[in-house]
This record gives sequence, structure tokens and C-alpha cells, in this order.
Amino acid sequence: MQVKQPLQVPEYELVRSNKRKTVSLQVKASKVRVLAPTSICQNEISRLVASKAQWLWRKIDEQQLHLSNKSERQFCSGEIFYYLGAPYKLDIRLLNKVDKAVELDLDKQVIIINLDNTHLDKQPNEEKQKQLAKQQLQHWLVEQAHLLFTQRIDELQKITGITIQSLKIRHYKSRWGSCDAKHRINLNWLLIMAPMSVIDYVIIHELCHIKHLNHSAKFWQLVKRFFPNPDAAKVWLKQHQSHLYWI
Repeated sequence: MQVKQPLQVPEYELVRSNKRKTVSLQVKASKVRVLAPTSICQNEISRLVASKAQWLWRKIDEQQLHLSNKSERQFCSGEIFYYLGAPYKLDIRLLNKVDKAVELDLDKQVIIINLDNTHLDKQPNEEKQKQLAKQQLQHWLVEQAHLLFTQRIDELQKITGITIQSLKIRHYKSRWGSCDAKHRINLNWLLIMAPMSVIDYVIIHELCHIKHLNHSAKFWQLVKRFFPNPDAAKVWLKQHQSHLYWI
């Protein structure tokens, strides 16, 4: 019989008050807040949050999807996309022969998307062109994520001394990674748009969940041992989330 693995508990801000009599869970702007009386111990709060993890993730997903829908991408020349923490402008080119679907111009900070005219109608169709540009950009970013994340997780396993069972690159609507009790790590390919330091933070965060499948004080002590300033990485992700979640 397959044993169901516990769902990873989302990060949360704990706010205590002498005036409160009960614990309240809130999800606002995809962030979780726990409002609790000062008399309730941390272990009881952790158990409550863990029991509500599925509901919390569903609320986070709903709010993040709403956020991403507010600024639909057009996939046209001049539009900004991030890659490894830097903003790049799209340059959409219609060609009769395409050797490379996506090219990166580091000097001009441009992502060139070469569209094959044979895949488009004789009279340009904006929606079809948009979808093709989206597909090519997504495929290229996923490919880059596979290459880079595999390399970084190999290096960070050596640095931390923590070993995983497997790595999968996948799509999440509202989180950057996950780790289960079988030491399997998943990383969101959209993370390829963040700086290397932020990518390393997320990987270290998930590696530390192999030792502590929670967000206890011991977990954060371990994270800070290998990544002394996690708050800076979290702030960057929060400030840029509207640019990073576009699919």
C-alpha cells in the first residue's frame, strides 16, 4: 500500500497577541499569516498550520493565479522578461528559415525569438504569432532551467552534505520548490528568471527540508548555516513575483 506523504507546510508570518482567544489563518497577496494568542505554544500552532496545508496552498494558488491574470503577456517586441535576475527585452523576428528558435544577446540584454513563417499564415495572425513566441520562449527557459538547476543542486549537495533522491523540474503556480519525505525535490522552472543567489537560496531551502520537513527554528538555523541572508532572497522574489509568474 502506498503511504501518502505529508504536504509541505507553506511559510507563514506568526503574529501573537494577548487579546486573541483563538488562532486565525489568513492568506493575503499569496502570503500566509497566523494570528495567535500568546498562550498557545509553537508546537500547537505548527500542528494546526500543517493540518490546514492543503487549504492554504489552494488559497495561495488562487491568489497567485489572479495576480498573474491581471497582467497578461503579449509576447511582442520590447516586452520585458527576466533571465537570471536581469531584465531582457523581447525581439520577435519573422524568418523564412530558422536555425535557432531562441537566442540570447547578453550585450544588448535582448532575448531574440525567431519565428518560422511556415508555421504562420500568409497574412500574419497576431494570436498565432503570440502563441508560437510563448511556446518557444517557454521551451527555451525550461531547457535552461534543467541545465542550470541540475548543475547547482549537484554543487550544493557537496557543500551542504545533504543528498537528494531525485530532482524534477516542473511548473508551480505559487511556489518555487518542494521536498517530500522521500527526499525528492521539485523546482519551478520559472525560477530560472531569478538571480543565481536566489536560485541557490531556493535549492538550499529545499535541501534543508530533507533534514527538517517543516519551518521550525532548527530548519531556519540550518538554512542560515549555508545561506546567511535568506530574507534578501525572499524580498527579491516578493518584489518581482508579478514579472516571474506569467504562465
